[in-house]
Amino acid sequence: MRKIIIIVITSFILNNCGYTPIYSSKENNFYIEKISQKSTSKLNSKIANNLKIFSNENSENIIQIEINSVKTIETTQKDDKGDPSRFQMTIVLNINIFSEKYNKTKSFSSNFNYNNNEDKFALKQYEKEIENTLITKIIEKSVIYLSDF
Repeated sequence: MRKIIIIVITSFILNNCGYTPIYSSKENNFYIEKISQKSTSKLNSKIANNLKIFSNENSENIIQIEINSVKTIETTQKDDKGDPSRFQMTIVLNINIFSEKYNKTKSFSSNFNYNNNEDKFALKQYEKEIENTLITKIIEKSVIYLSDF
């Protein structure tokens, strides 16, 4: 009986903590009217779709952006046989921001080092996870930058 009371009290306390999402679109002071892409790639499309989520339609700061992103995978280390044993994935996002008040260009990048895997299917799956994580980091950086205007 005592455990149930503690659980109920704890749940009430945790539910009333005032949780609010950090990157809520309601808190952002920009509205992305148009997102254009310099090249049609899956990476650009993923980034554009994620940026639209953070756009606040009620904001008076209306911007248009042009994005261009590049993903590179480089071999950073080789084993004794000369086969790659370690890679680095880097994603670079270039954003051109246009509005009535200003035109700015900003570049964001994020990278991750990882080991090679003999199972190529597992390696490709892992690279997709890394790509999604790097995109999330870049989106967070760009939303913070766009919110500062």
